[in-house]
Amino acid sequence: MTWEIVPDQTPPNRNPGGRSPWWLLVAVGALVSAAGAALLVWPFIAATWLLSILFGTVLIANGLAILVRGRGPLAAVGGVVLLLAGVLAILFAEFTAGAIVTFFAVALLALGAAWLILGLGLAQRGSALVVAPALLLMLAGIFGLVWPSVALALIAVVAGLCTLALGASMIWGALALRRAVKGPFGSA
Repeated sequence: MTWEIVPDQTPPNRNPGGRSPWWLLVAVGALVSAAGAALLVWPFIAATWLLSILFGTVLIANGLAILVRGRGPLAAVGGVVLLLAGVLAILFAEFTAGAIVTFFAVALLALGAAWLILGLGLAQRGSALVVAPALLLMLAGIFGLVWPSVALALIAVVAGLCTLALGASMIWGALALRRAVKGPFGSA
């Protein structure tokens, strides 16, 4: 009788090394790149829609998790409320995006004010290194409150660039994995 935790052999239906097939990584990278391109091409529409879908999905997932793992009537009510809020967030995309942008704009204002107060309190004198980041945060918060649709579009473009780069790197990595597994001369 042996007490080994890790078996000596790979099970017959498992990929050795536990890696996903290269083509699956290419497919996921293509989907991620498509989402990034959508954010770049249609920043106003895609940002509102994607933000609402993501936020609603997170609320639904948390609601389901509370319903599955929670105990008692309070957990059931909380789970149902989160499920409904997630569905409503997806259905009312414009309101959801506006509320999220407003929340983050107010959070930037508060963070900038706190940074300014703490920084000036800790610094011997008001140096630019302390004041500049705080003012930039506060300006970004004011910008988000005054022009929420422009702020959302700007966030969408930046997120689109990052998402597109992530998708491209996934595809590049998958193709590099394929070349490494296949070998330099095309042999397996």
